[in-house]
Amino acid sequence: MNRDRVLTLYRRSTLVSTIGILFFFLTLPTSTGAEEDPGLATLERPEFLTSGLYGGGLTFIGRDPYIQLQAQPDIPLGKVNIGLDLVVLYNPYASDAGSQFLAEDGESWDSPSTWLRLIRYVSYAHPYDPFYFRLGELDYLTIGHGSIMSGYSNYDRRGLRVNLRESNNRYGVETMLNDLGNPLIFGGRLFYRPFLRQENNNFFTRLELGTTYLTDIDPSPQEDGEEPLIALGVDAGFPIIERSTFRLDLYNDLAVLNTASEAPGVVPEELLETEPVEQKPTRRLESDPIGGEATPATEFAWGNAVGIGFAFPKVSFKFEYRILEAGYIPSVFDYTYESAKSLSREPDMSDFLDIETNSQQRRGFFSQIFWKPGEQLQLFGTFEDYDNSSPKLYMAAVASELIPRFRVQGFYTKRDIGEGAEANFFGDLFNLNEKSAFGLQIGYAIYPPVETIITREYRFRRVGTAEEGGSQFEAIHKTSFMVGIRTDF
Repeated sequence: MNRDRVLTLYRRSTLVSTIGILFFFLTLPTSTGAEEDPGLATLERPEFLTSGLYGGGLTFIGRDPYIQLQAQPDIPLGKVNIGLDLVVLYNPYASDAGSQFLAEDGESWDSPSTWLRLIRYVSYAHPYDPFYFRLGELDYLTIGHGSIMSGYSNYDRRGLRVNLRESNNRYGVETMLNDLGNPLIFGGRLFYRPFLRQENNNFFTRLELGTTYLTDIDPSPQEDGEEPLIALGVDAGFPIIERSTFRLDLYNDLAVLNTASEAPGVVPEELLETEPVEQKPTRRLESDPIGGEATPATEFAWGNAVGIGFAFPKVSFKFEYRILEAGYIPSVFDYTYESAKSLSREPDMSDFLDIETNSQQRRGFFSQIFWKPGEQLQLFGTFEDYDNSSPKLYMAAVASELIPRFRVQGFYTKRDIGEGAEANFFGDLFNLNEKSAFGLQIGYAIYPPVETIITREYRFRRVGTAEEGGSQFEAIHKTSFMVGIRTDF
């Protein structure tokens, strides 16, 4: 897709939405000043992190039992926060000493990455401060409005996230890198408010322009020499009202991905005459102008999202209407992205990304809500669906002392619900496989601060391969029964 076509598609897809947005602007009163207040509910998922427990118990990974000892402190040092995860598994049935003492997911202590997992995270400040960084575990990371990266997790503790912004939010940048030791997914978003003034701002002067670049340089681990997955985006937003008790945003995102391989088998006739019958190309091929070998054609698919966001002190909500060209995957970097591509059985990237089934333009909605009615309860959820195909769900909840002495936290995510070989939406909804992840933790304070905890997890972890420096993800089925002391430094 050339530049002229991208611009034409953008104009068509945003004409109606722009008219509606401008009409909405003119009917709203202006705000006399922008105020930032950390008390406003932000569109962030409540953290599902096991922390603050010192004790031991029994853990089953698959069907293998282990004795587990752990210390999980969270250490605040001013604006710096450090989270450790000192976990050792003991296997009394091991035949050799090397496999008798293992790390938290049953991996051996034979690589630097295993030792690095003892540090869960190191962070400074908060995401909306002028300078923020987080080193280690990236859990439910969203860049910009989330059209390209929404809810991403690296399932590991070697990533990096950095946010830089001017104090009045005139300009800034948010960046990420999935793995400091072996960076494959990286990029970020730059934003700028060209008309912002020191005072007396209105919705026009708060116009925010942004551009996003994210890439995966190894989107198909089973294939050598494949093209990187590239996502490019531009966005325009109007933070119409920014007060200490209320925030209202309107925005439009346009993104393109080089995933448009939805036309398999379209091959020039002269190439079909010379290629063996058994070869079945999965991407549209182009002949070299000087008679060389055919090479895969690079194409781009686009998607556009018009959204509105509200934020109050205890609740925030986001709603988007999306138009997706054939082959485009919305929020392609999501919670299950890395595990899904690693566990894909087919070497072709299009099989993992499910591009061939998206052979027509689709339209649909994305919604997200975060509700914190009190310190004892936090609820978060997202749902998206496009022409009743490839629906995606995410739910998370944290409840503490709603029932005396009980604490519950959990999350569940599933993509492409009811797609593929599954019979229907509800039959596939809670079927745990490579399209999903799940975690549930129930704690009961026997005699505070003594607590007993039951944890059930279905997630993924990075493991090394025979190839030097190589790694992949494997599924982890884990159940733990722990007793310990819960405390905070």
